[in-house]
Amino acid sequence: MTTYTVTPGQDLIKPQIAEEKLPGSARAVLVILDDHEPRTFSEISCQVEWAPRTVRNALRRLIEEGFVVRKFNFTDARQVFYMRP
Repeated sequence: MTTYTVTPGQDLIKPQIAEEKLPGSARAVLVILDDHEPRTFSEISCQVEWAPRTVRNALRRLIEEGFVVRKFNFTDARQVFYMRP
C-alpha cells in the first residue's frame, strides 16, 4: 500500500502518470467520476456493470496514482465516497 504525506498547504496529490496509460477499466471509472460528484462503490459498480473485483481494482489503481480520492461518508460510515479531486 502506498502512503502519501500531505502538508497543510497541499491538499491534493497530482497524478503521477498520464490518463492514457491507465487500464481500460480505470479509464471507464474516471469517465463516471468526471463530474467531480462523490459516488459510492455501489453507484460506480451499477453504472459500469462489471464484476465488483474489477471496479475495486480500478479504484485502487486510481487512488494510488492520484486520480481519485476517498472521502468519509458522514451519513453512512459503512461506505466511503470516491471522487475526482
